Amino acid sequence: MEETTMIADRSSIGALITGNAFMLQVGAYFPVSMALRGDVFEAVFMMREGDLGHRTSGPYSPERPPSDAVGWAQLRTGTAMAGYFPSFRIEAGGIWPRIHVTLPGTSVRGLIVMPEEVTAEAVNAPYLGAWQDQSSFDVRLGLDYLADWLGSCHHEAGGTAPSIDLDLVYRPYDYEASLAKVDQRMRELVPPVRPVLELRWRSATPAQRRAFVKHLKGARKSGSRSDRRWNYRLGGIEVEVPR
Repeated sequence: MEETTMIADRSSIGALITGNAFMLQVGAYFPVSMALRGDVFEAVFMMREGDLGHRTSGPYSPERPPSDAVGWAQLRTGTAMAGYFPSFRIEAGGIWPRIHVTLPGTSVRGLIVMPEEVTAEAVNAPYLGAWQDQSSFDVRLGLDYLADWLGSCHHEAGGTAPSIDLDLVYRPYDYEASLAKVDQRMRELVPPVRPVLELRWRSATPAQRRAFVKHLKGARKSGSRSDRRWNYRLGGIEVEVPR
């Protein structure tokens, strides 16, 4: 039987769709960062506590590899992610292992780091905690909508598929008001930062941009005169688009 290989969609839309599915199937881990550059999708994830079972720590050597990370990768070798068979590389040069994941035939890549490597400062937060468990869903919801909107504006306006840059950032905000509205037992679930997807146009026709903005009904205006933005809320995440 002849083996078939999926051909990657080399566009921002295709990268968002594949990258979003990859984020779910890699384990729905907390996204420390995510960046899209045209059709290149890269993300850093924090391994969930307990997912490696018996933990090891370095220094490592060829005779003493990080067996926990190696075992995690071996369990997933040969299992498709987002329609592709991933390849894994274990980085073991420090105290904690890192797992590099690539989807061959695409420009989608991920780096999984251990919980000990992630600090609150890395995501502009005063503390880490249970609130992180919701972040993966919020980010994937935002990516899903963006891919759909880009596809819709391309279909409506025609031309070459629009190309974008996109960054996931976490912004501090005054969350004390949110804490006051929830039960004491639920307060650890209230995020102390706001995840934001910052979009910038690489290439898009004026008609495509107008078609895209139609999806941002009710968005608020922000930014300076030289950097005007639309800010649109999607559940637990905000999308920021030039206007």
